[in-house]
Amino acid sequence: MAMTRREHLAALMAALSAGALASCAGAARTREDRSKQVVVIFGASGMIGRDLAKAVRTAGYIVRGVSRNPDRARADISADYEWVAGDVRDFASVVRATAGATYVVSTVAADQRRGPQAPEFIDWAGNRNLIDAAKAAGVRHFILISSATSGPQADQSQNPASGYVRYFKTKIEGYLRASGLSHTIIAPGRLKYEPGGTTGIRLLARKDYEISTITSGDMGLVVVDCLTNPAARGKAFALRNDDTLQPGAWRVMYAAMPNA
Repeated sequence: MAMTRREHLAALMAALSAGALASCAGAARTREDRSKQVVVIFGASGMIGRDLAKAVRTAGYIVRGVSRNPDRARADISADYEWVAGDVRDFASVVRATAGATYVVSTVAADQRRGPQAPEFIDWAGNRNLIDAAKAAGVRHFILISSATSGPQADQSQNPASGYVRYFKTKIEGYLRASGLSHTIIAPGRLKYEPGGTTGIRLLARKDYEISTITSGDMGLVVVDCLTNPAARGKAFALRNDDTLQPGAWRVMYAAMPNA
């Protein structure tokens, strides 16, 4: 008989309890070598996810990519990652994918307005599965890739564009805030799928966002920093490229960002 969602969480928490003391001791020690830390990226085979995964791997972490077709992802994207099968709508597969994770990054987004891939089932229910599983697995930090035009700064219930995608992205942000899980919400606008590191990046509150672009490579740099930077904890922000800034200047901008 298949286990229920509650049973999956209970079993995972029971398994983790034996190592709780060791985990606490480990947190007090110097940060471990990144080569031993697993970053699970949901959506790693998508256009956004693959560039973020590349940045995370370049930074020295183990990348565990989650895909509904891991064999194809391994062949088409990178054999240097751990690829595991998973579907965010299937809680059991999410629990398996997050087992042993140090960090979790979610780039998942609906690609249909209606049906099984609609925002209600991917952006909301799917990410809810990821948050619950990550919390139970004891991950150190969770990064949610949202949208610059989503968020509590506007009444998203009155915006039906793309099947209420902004509404469900905003709803899952609220769920993440209430979860107690250490997190950062990164909300890009328009993306250019190009390398990063050559142009300045500006972080800004979403209420101040205007239509602009950010390269996927630059967003990858920010994601890597947010994994471990205490200044990014509990923050939510949009971001864009800004050629009036020096590369790296964005690292001092977290303090001015609103809490997630």
